[in-house]
Amino acid sequence: MNWAGWPENKPEAYTPHMIDLQFDLAGTTIPADNAQLMSEALLRLLPWLGEDGGTGIQHLKGAETNSGDATLNINRRTKMLVRVPKTRVDEMQRLVGQTLDLAGHRLQIGSFKTREFSAFANIYAHFVDTGRASEEQFVQDVMRELDGHFQLRCGFICGKQQTLQTASGPIYGYSLMLHDVPPHKSLQLQDEGMGRNRLLGCGIFIPHKSIAPVMPANH
Repeated sequence: MNWAGWPENKPEAYTPHMIDLQFDLAGTTIPADNAQLMSEALLRLLPWLGEDGGTGIQHLKGAETNSGDATLNINRRTKMLVRVPKTRVDEMQRLVGQTLDLAGHRLQIGSFKTREFSAFANIYAHFVDTGRASEEQFVQDVMRELDGHFQLRCGFICGKQQTLQTASGPIYGYSLMLHDVPPHKSLQLQDEGMGRNRLLGCGIFIPHKSIAPVMPANH
């Protein structure tokens, strides 16, 4: 979806106050639906994670098992990605060496690396929750947020509706690709995110090299 006839954004600077931390993990399996479990486990260790609205915990990904019990296999390449204020990085050392229990699936947290945001023109969020379920309402919310808060007009593509199970019931959202985003707005969107439930992995944008894999075939 695009807006036409708008002037190009003037080059500007933006300094993020958030940063990504990539933690090593040791374990074998995780629940397929792990967002709520991850959030609760990390909040028990570091309650202040819930104090900054921009702090986010990305969904853990793995490979499907043949057991049929809604678990995923992981390996040493699986990382835990947490987005926190730069002023809190030293405090995140407390997680190193801790063990998370995700409904009986144990994960040991290893060392971490910091990763600054990259000002890519294409950025992608796996799950955005604006609080409304229909695609039409979601698109309206996205346009309102981009136009109003971010003062940005760019192209975007939303994926199919997804469901995320939480302690308060299911929430519905969509994947979202933004493209042709100016550098300073790309950094701002990664820094602030979009929508609700950042600690459940929602609204967290990451750089994406190409929009081709998510574009409709007839685009």
